[in-house]
Amino acid sequence: MSCLCGWKGGLLLLMAGLLLAVEWLQPVQAQASLPRVYPHIDYPVDTLQRLVRNPRVPDTSRVFFLARLAQSIGSTDLTKAAKYANEANQLAQHLGYVRGQLQSLWVLGSTKMEMGDYVAAIKVYQQAVVLSESTGHKRMLVPLYRNLGNISLVTGDPVRGLNFLLESYRVLRGLCPEITPECVEDYSLCYTSLGTAYFEQKRYHDAKVYALMALMLYDRYSTAPGAAKANLLLGRIYQAELPHTPARLDSAGFYLQAALYIQATKENEKEVAGNLISLAELYQQQRKYRDMYQVALRSLKMARKVGSIPFEQDAASLVARASAALGNYQEAYGYQLQAETLNARMVDEEKARAQEQLQVRYEVQAQQQRIGLLTQQTESDAAAARQQRRWQWMLVCLCSTLTLFLIVGTVLFVRLRKSRRELAYANEELACANEEISQSMAEKEVLVQEIQHRVINNLTLMGSLLSWQRDTMPDPALAKILDGNRARLQSMAMVHKFLYQADNLASVRLDNYLQALLDSQHSALARPGITLKTNLAPVLMDAKEAGYFGLIVNEVVTNAYKHAFVNDKGCLIVELVHQGDGFFLGITDDGKGLPETGYVSRPNSIGIQLVKTLTKQLKAKISVQPQLVGTRVEITRLF
Repeated sequence: MSCLCGWKGGLLLLMAGLLLAVEWLQPVQAQASLPRVYPHIDYPVDTLQRLVRNPRVPDTSRVFFLARLAQSIGSTDLTKAAKYANEANQLAQHLGYVRGQLQSLWVLGSTKMEMGDYVAAIKVYQQAVVLSESTGHKRMLVPLYRNLGNISLVTGDPVRGLNFLLESYRVLRGLCPEITPECVEDYSLCYTSLGTAYFEQKRYHDAKVYALMALMLYDRYSTAPGAAKANLLLGRIYQAELPHTPARLDSAGFYLQAALYIQATKENEKEVAGNLISLAELYQQQRKYRDMYQVALRSLKMARKVGSIPFEQDAASLVARASAALGNYQEAYGYQLQAETLNARMVDEEKARAQEQLQVRYEVQAQQQRIGLLTQQTESDAAAARQQRRWQWMLVCLCSTLTLFLIVGTVLFVRLRKSRRELAYANEELACANEEISQSMAEKEVLVQEIQHRVINNLTLMGSLLSWQRDTMPDPALAKILDGNRARLQSMAMVHKFLYQADNLASVRLDNYLQALLDSQHSALARPGITLKTNLAPVLMDAKEAGYFGLIVNEVVTNAYKHAFVNDKGCLIVELVHQGDGFFLGITDDGKGLPETGYVSRPNSIGIQLVKTLTKQLKAKISVQPQLVGTRVEITRLF
């Protein structure tokens, strides 16, 4: 039993949840298509009447059913339709249900418009416009402005009517830029209404364009309304255009017959009666009086049935003219009296309506001014709110930017101070290291200079010893050998002397070194008739290689001074040239030239062996070239 009760309780809770979900979903579904608040369902009239009196139906649903009942019953009983629409409006207003109130006001205004109570219809539509503007329901403005424009056209104010219709079309274009199945109904009705407005102003070309656009929509979407009105409008345009050619009148008849067929399938007797009147007038233009009589008589019966006095008056007048044209003057007189009676009644009603229309126009203008002021105030408030929000955002952005700059500046300042401290500490260490390095370099320079000085002294001492030993040698050959060794020592000592005197201890300028070496040899070896010419480029060479280089020059020049010149006359030319990273050394004399055995071919010569060995040490090449007068020795090093 407990399980059964639990199962039943769960089922009841589930059903209650589903009912609540349905009630909550109905307003959400209302957003799908306006002006209908709920999905369109063609309920029968008796079903709608039971639903609006059912106490279990939610109030929001009852608003919808009352509005649908007013729309359904409006084709047969406009008074009851107005009653149901007014009841739906009051219930929606009591509930605060804005969408339901807009729906009921739209139905109530349409009903008043069908009843011919244009003053009441305008007031209802204006109330709906103000409500739509204030609540932001832009889509409802499309049918509201369209119906206000149609009322203005009916009441004889085509300019105002055209303005309302253009405003409706502008709102529709803003909400639905492309024609889709959801908005095809509004586009079709807008095109038809705009065509009617241009037709009332006798702008037949513009009216024809919009009527054809409405028919094109009906061809693309079979559910598009307004096809009958578009055909009727095209028929009236061809009927009104001048001149009345047979082709135009036939076209007018085609479109009027099409409109009549569509209206007959929808069982709207009032629209059929109006279309029949237009068709009877067309037959009058075509002088088809028999057809005119039958169509006008049919229109008169329908007008009496639906209670439309203007249609009844026009139909009676057409029947009278058709009867007179057919020769039935007594019948024509009777229908003419009916038409005059209806016309007098309409004149009285028209006077009262004219006064009401003047009042309505005044109220409409006042209401439009209030709407304009309200719109301006709303836009001004919105602009002020936007400006205030903009300033707030600018202030927030400014404060955020300043805060960010402050944070970044603080971080950068801290880092800068840290970097400066680190840089100062590094500079101190670098200064100490530089001082230590400078002190060490100074000590090393002093040490190197001392070494160079001692080397010079030692080489000089050795040269003096060799010179002393030469003086004690009785053999001239041995003395000659000692002179050569002493010259070699002098060349090496001169390199160290230049290093000792120079700022750079690592390299020697060969032009200065060679000039001093050549001058020393010339003063020691040359006879009075021998001259020395030099052309020396400032070539740098490290100390070790400079020593080898000096020994090579010493050997070649000494050999030239000793063996080249026979008559103690001649010239010795020494050249030193840059060649890329290397050098070119040329030593030329104008003496007696080489012997037949050659210069380099004497392998037992110590000088020649020394020159060849030192040339290899310098990674250079030596060549001895006989000249027409004298000999030329070339030493080249290329990198």
